[in-house]
Amino acid sequence: MSFQQLEITTVPKYLESLENIRDIFSDFRNLQIEEIGDGNLNFVYRVTDKDRPEETVIIKQAVPYVRLVGESWPLTRDRIHAEYIALQVQKKLCPEHVPSVLHYSKEMSVIVMQNLDRHAILRGEIISGKRFPKLAEHISTFLAKTLFFTSDLYLDHKTKKESVRDSINIELCKITEDLVFTDPYEDSESNEYNPKLTSADLAKVQENGPLKLAVMEMKYQFMNHAEARIHGDLHIGSIMINEEETYVIDPEFSFYGPMGFDIGAFIGNLLMSYFSHDYRQKLLGNARPSEYRQWLLDVIVETWLKFRHKFDHYWQEHHTNSGLLTWNYADGTEDFAALREAFLDRIFSDSIGFAACKMMRRVLGLAKVADIAAIEDLEERLKIERMTLDMASNMIIHRHQIRNIESLVKVAIEISPLT
Repeated sequence: MSFQQLEITTVPKYLESLENIRDIFSDFRNLQIEEIGDGNLNFVYRVTDKDRPEETVIIKQAVPYVRLVGESWPLTRDRIHAEYIALQVQKKLCPEHVPSVLHYSKEMSVIVMQNLDRHAILRGEIISGKRFPKLAEHISTFLAKTLFFTSDLYLDHKTKKESVRDSINIELCKITEDLVFTDPYEDSESNEYNPKLTSADLAKVQENGPLKLAVMEMKYQFMNHAEARIHGDLHIGSIMINEEETYVIDPEFSFYGPMGFDIGAFIGNLLMSYFSHDYRQKLLGNARPSEYRQWLLDVIVETWLKFRHKFDHYWQEHHTNSGLLTWNYADGTEDFAALREAFLDRIFSDSIGFAACKMMRRVLGLAKVADIAAIEDLEERLKIERMTLDMASNMIIHRHQIRNIESLVKVAIEISPLT
């Protein structure tokens, strides 16, 4: 079948044509179809039998342009193939936190997958003030497994190099290079600003030499450090969750990149949520606003500490697999421990730097986060955006001096106290 852009009216016929989907639905004439995509690139349809809610799938289709902008921004449909391969890899490594793919068509640029109908997008849940006690445990597991087991610390030379080759994702990497690491720090036409931001606010970032040097260093790492197969866009809108389960979705930006990029994306998003709830807790009428904000900080701390522990455990368990250095000599145990500690300290610094870039981009660049941008009171939004930019500037310039996750959280509290 040649490419055709799906619409609500054409989805039933398309699904009925797929042999491996026919057994899912009892009656293709009785389907309820909703277009639910809230991302920037693709169209997403939720398909459910009107009388049998257990008969349900999600259809994701890439079109030859950026959905957020329209046909004036052409974009290859190959991104859906990158997502399919990433989902296959992640599902093998971490099946408990990755949805199942039911069908893939390269010609139609379509993935049909498990409908996580008992779950909700984490960003919306955090905006509404909900807590999830297993979030840090689950995300740290996803990060540790997908980053360690796709790296040179586990894979043999040939497999790793072939994986790097097969993960090349040119156009979507270019989007990240531009929208995360370039445009927000210049007077770019793609940037979008809260009209209350002043020229002085912009100059603190766009005319800040030490900050721009640090951003350039992070951009170079993103472009050249093929450490592991990363998700590439692990914000809290790419996580679906309930009280018991957590799933990571939408890895179309996946490629071999620096490990800290995924970790930083998650941390940066939670920091923005923390700042936004300085105001949002008032809207929610919470009598103890500091408790929810403290929970967000606790998730940041717990996620990093659990990730570090799990990653270190996998490395010790599998250190003979990769063909890297061996440590079978008198002082080998201590030297190997020193290597692991230094390596993870470096990943932590990288994560802080990437988190900062993600935060600044969401304030100054194209494509905002609803945590902040959906606040209608522009003066309140301005306060949150200034806190976000202050935090991010501190983080990226001093990323090598921030020695641990507790120190990072302390900076956030200094900028926006827990009151």
